[in-house]
Amino acid sequence: MLFVEILKMALDSFRLNKLRTFLTALGIMIGVAAVVALMALGEGTKASIEKQFTSLGSNLLIVNSGSRPRGPGLVRFAPGRSSLTNKDYESLLKGLDSNSIVTIVPENSRNVQVKYLSVNANVNVIGTSPEYIVMRDWGIREGSFFTAREYSNKKRVAVLGSSIAETLFGNDSPIGKRIKINGMSFQVIGVMEPQGQAGGFMNMDELIFIPLSTYQRKIEGGDRIRTIYVSVKDISLMDKVQAQIEDIIRKNHKITNPDNDDFNVQNQAAFISAVSSATQTMTMFLAGIAAISLLVGGIGIMNIMLVNVTERIREIGIRKAIGAKARDILMQFLMESMLVSVAGGLIGIILGIILGTFISKTASISMKVTPTPIFLSFSVSAIVGIFFGYYPAKRAAGLNPIEALRYE
Repeated sequence: MLFVEILKMALDSFRLNKLRTFLTALGIMIGVAAVVALMALGEGTKASIEKQFTSLGSNLLIVNSGSRPRGPGLVRFAPGRSSLTNKDYESLLKGLDSNSIVTIVPENSRNVQVKYLSVNANVNVIGTSPEYIVMRDWGIREGSFFTAREYSNKKRVAVLGSSIAETLFGNDSPIGKRIKINGMSFQVIGVMEPQGQAGGFMNMDELIFIPLSTYQRKIEGGDRIRTIYVSVKDISLMDKVQAQIEDIIRKNHKITNPDNDDFNVQNQAAFISAVSSATQTMTMFLAGIAAISLLVGGIGIMNIMLVNVTERIREIGIRKAIGAKARDILMQFLMESMLVSVAGGLIGIILGIILGTFISKTASISMKVTPTPIFLSFSVSAIVGIFFGYYPAKRAAGLNPIEALRYE
């Protein structure tokens, strides 16, 4: 019953001092809103980055030409001719344990001029193998991907990304029609499902895929391969398979000292983990900065509660004179402080979600609201109310009733 009475008195105090109550809660509102909005945007950005890189394949080892970097950076590509060849690709096909891998896919690419009737476009053409869509887990919207037979026979066939298909053919079906790639005629046999951005680097829907054998014969010449992808069955096997790849290619290239490697193997799972960790650190850093405003809000609560105590000294004296105990006075002022803080925290959470949504839509940034920042913000706002309200409440509870009654 005493608790209910204290609560009623706290609410009556808020009603009599609406502006002061709002200003007291404002610092907490701003702090909580900033924390919730920044953490939601940070989590959204992290999830978006992870999704983009996972679309490339999380259990993926990427073999590139060029030595492993000695300083900052993840990959250093060879500036000139690629050191990887068809022999390396074939050696990996034969040498890697089939129980550990899903597929091995070579890839070359180049921007070329593509034409259909009067429509011209500068397009990135990918030369690869039929297993490419298995590695990417990518579906065909229309027609089919090229087969192993078309690959081995160096057929001039092409599979279009959904966007480039629309650019060249509009709403017409491109299947069976012929396009010119670098002036040479290719038959369109398929259109891929829409995929969007991959890893934030390129739009997969604007690519054209042809057999690597045809690419090497008609587009670039030679037997060089820029990149070889190795899709591993389980993430626990990544290190083992990476070591096997390095051993096989070193043997092909007659390299005895790993420091002389003319290739590098990028572990996609490790890369995703590193990017996620960096994004998480940045999110926590921003949330920490935003949390400073919670501290400022707490100091504001303390200041205003001290003023509140000073203004109500006679009231405190009267209550003590008629039997109120020190702990009752302490509880009353702590209740007022905590209620203001919690109310500010709740409003701040709502404002944070609204602010995050607004920024997400206007700046095209992903947003992901999770329970953790909301729970933490609410808990911290309550703790701030108790912590910064304790001193003013303790001061009020310790007043001498006779001196309080004489106070003007």
